[in-house]
Amino acid sequence: MPSRRAFLSGLGAAGLTATAGCLAGFDAEPGSDETYGWPSGGGNDWNSRAVPNGTAPRDDPTVDRTHEFDGIPAGDPVVTAGTVLLNTGVDVIAFDREDLSRRWSVAPDDNGAFSYTGAPAVADGVAYVPERDTLVARDLDTGERLWSRGFEYVFRETTPLVIDRGDDHRVVIGAGEYLRAFDGATGELRWERRLDGIVRGPAARALASVYGTVYAATTGGELYAVDHDGRVRWNRTVNAGIRTAPTVVGSRGPNGNSIRGSGDVVVGDGDGSVRCFDPTGAHRWRTGLRGFVEGGIAAGHGGVFAVSGGRLYALNAESGNHAWRTDIGNATRPTPPALVGDTIYVGGERLHGVGVGGGVGVRSVRVGETRFEHGVDGGASYVTAADGTLFATVAGESGSGRLVVLS
Repeated sequence: MPSRRAFLSGLGAAGLTATAGCLAGFDAEPGSDETYGWPSGGGNDWNSRAVPNGTAPRDDPTVDRTHEFDGIPAGDPVVTAGTVLLNTGVDVIAFDREDLSRRWSVAPDDNGAFSYTGAPAVADGVAYVPERDTLVARDLDTGERLWSRGFEYVFRETTPLVIDRGDDHRVVIGAGEYLRAFDGATGELRWERRLDGIVRGPAARALASVYGTVYAATTGGELYAVDHDGRVRWNRTVNAGIRTAPTVVGSRGPNGNSIRGSGDVVVGDGDGSVRCFDPTGAHRWRTGLRGFVEGGIAAGHGGVFAVSGGRLYALNAESGNHAWRTDIGNATRPTPPALVGDTIYVGGERLHGVGVGGGVGVRSVRVGETRFEHGVDGGASYVTAADGTLFATVAGESGSGRLVVLS
């Protein structure tokens, strides 16, 4: 591979204009919204892992505070105006956001088994927490159990999907072969649907859905669209299996009300690719990556962003064409990307901030794409953001971890 110096020399000789077609990334402006949260594991009800108009550090951030814990990060830090919820694998803990003091946890006694996976979701002052094989609604401030509903199987790397229905909301979650919807206030079962295979990760709400149509994937390779009464609208088979939760290509406009995007749904394929289906279930495109997608997919600014084989890939959301890629180093834990403003934040050997434009270059030989690389003692894993601040988990040695808050 040529050196960057040689690459730039060649680029200058050829002329920037002549090569612009193969260098382009995605256009985006720095965000301006300073008030936003990360209320669920996928960031929102589309699992898009994106706040396209949000503000966040664009230069090397400063560590404000840290909290060390026993366990290994097992899901996104979920952040509201006053609370941070964190799954440590052995517990789910609620912290005061200002000083990271501990408010409550679901397993206050020592728990040696790594039996918690995924992340909670928050709505209207209630935390919906997947606890082993039981969905528990807890008061966000006190941790008081409000209601609970058991499943026949343990949860697998999932987070509840909360659908706002105006005067109430539904909570949708899958375990084993069942996808179920509950009344958010009472826990009353609204519908259930048995799927062909074990549910993989959280469901995602369809972009243009008024009544709550959701997408759900199974490890066996089935992608379902299920309507607001639990009826299957369509399902599609991915022969190699599905390795990620579905992500919907869409975002809210700067005013917070308008909706942008195609509404297509993308998943990580078991053959090492990303697949895209349109809202009717028609297959749009498939793009191969070097390795398997890890953790989840982000979508925004016309791009689809995924980590695979130690690299961050940017794909054109409309065509699936490779826009750019950059190395992030080996990762020992899942490192799903998070998009805020015009920057993608992703873990790895370090915490990386990468411009959505991808800098200048061809394929992985690029300059100017990385805004910062912040060193951490251990491997950076999950990264989320709220109100201009980053929340990152770091996997340490011997079953220990840290929550790091950066601004």
